[in-house]
Amino acid sequence: MNQAGIDTFGGVQSAARAPDEEILSTFLKGDETMFAELVRRYEKPLYAFLCRMTGDPADAPDLFQETFVRVYRSAGSFRRDSRFKTWLYAIASNLCRSRLRKGRGEETLSLDTGDFAWELASADAPGQSGLESEEIGRHVAAAVKELPGEQREVFLLRVYDEMSYAEIATTLGRPLGTVKTQMRIAVQRLRGRLHGIAQAYGMV
Repeated sequence: MNQAGIDTFGGVQSAARAPDEEILSTFLKGDETMFAELVRRYEKPLYAFLCRMTGDPADAPDLFQETFVRVYRSAGSFRRDSRFKTWLYAIASNLCRSRLRKGRGEETLSLDTGDFAWELASADAPGQSGLESEEIGRHVAAAVKELPGEQREVFLLRVYDEMSYAEIATTLGRPLGTVKTQMRIAVQRLRGRLHGIAQAYGMV
């Protein structure tokens, strides 16, 4: 049994297989190495979220670091009845909003309606070459960047980070109905922006 007290077959479960919440609990009991495990787990997905949310990869390293600085300082306030992931992304989302307010502000566009942005967001449709997929990905990234901030948050968390609507509502501190409406509007806006690209690649 390790400091986390996590049982496994014949002994101790590796940290890599333990739930986030158990890892955080172990860290709070004094095992500093567990914090590095949390950083490792979210290094790629959270970094990608920050890049997409801000639209500027140059902002992501500082925001990623600040997110985990706040996690480190506030770990004791984490509610045990919630998921670590939603808490982590709530911190990251707040930092992104603050950065955007201080920077270029929010952009809004008036676009058409539809729902094929789900398929485009994968940027990996059957039969696409690597270069074609990269080209689709660039168009999707540009369109997502132009969504109003609140819609962009919901879309990214739903499509890329695969959160449920309930998790997104908890993460962003919004009513469930508001989150669903923002997702619907985001997809509607993206269709107008990406319709020509979808046609060019035979996706509609």
